[in-house]
Amino acid sequence: MTSRLLPFLLLLSSFALAQTPDRTREFRTDAFATGGNEYEIWSGYSPWSLEWIGKTEARRLFMTGIGWRRVILASDSVAWKYTVDVVPVVLVSQPTIVGSGAIFSGTPNLTFAGCETPQSVHETVMDVSGLNLGLCQHPGRRTTYGFSLEPVGFDFNFRRRHRFQPVGGINGGFALFTHDVPVSNSNSFNFTFSLRGGLQIFTSQRRSMTLGYRYHHTSNANTGNPFNPGIDSNFMYVEYSLHR
Repeated sequence: MTSRLLPFLLLLSSFALAQTPDRTREFRTDAFATGGNEYEIWSGYSPWSLEWIGKTEARRLFMTGIGWRRVILASDSVAWKYTVDVVPVVLVSQPTIVGSGAIFSGTPNLTFAGCETPQSVHETVMDVSGLNLGLCQHPGRRTTYGFSLEPVGFDFNFRRRHRFQPVGGINGGFALFTHDVPVSNSNSFNFTFSLRGGLQIFTSQRRSMTLGYRYHHTSNANTGNPFNPGIDSNFMYVEYSLHR
């Protein structure tokens, strides 16, 4: 009896599975249709700096910003967006001298014998051509505050109607800091640009999150006196978006 019912049960199960909606597969969004707007808040961190265009070492970067994206043109599979970002919090952490301590000698009565030499971080300073300009000694780790505006950028979303969308882009702007960045005698005003890539995930028709990476460059474009070492950052970020 069981052997007779088995083919029927298998057929019934197959039919039921075929009728069960695959929500991931059926999900579609038109958020990136031509003329669509995206409003986002994002934040990220770079735990170290690399040496590619920029030549400074051991810089850490934290940024939090808000952004607006406007879909310029959209095909069935790709959306081209214009981007603007305002970054009210830019924090650059750079190495400095980390303190000295008193030295005492003699027992049982201690006698002050002077101060120990400050522990320090030495960094190689390179000019834009890669020439080694020598070592600089910096006073612990100091964090410098800045504000940035990135008024020109472009993003490209692929598989634009799907829940999971690869995204890549480029943008540029400027940053103004409270002290010279990244070294003294460079400049407190710097230009910025970044190349980025990530994955945008739609949690609903009008909401999404993006996990991504930026190669972020900061440089004074040779307006420093006399240095323009620049910073290249491995910047990892997350953003939350509303679509209208």
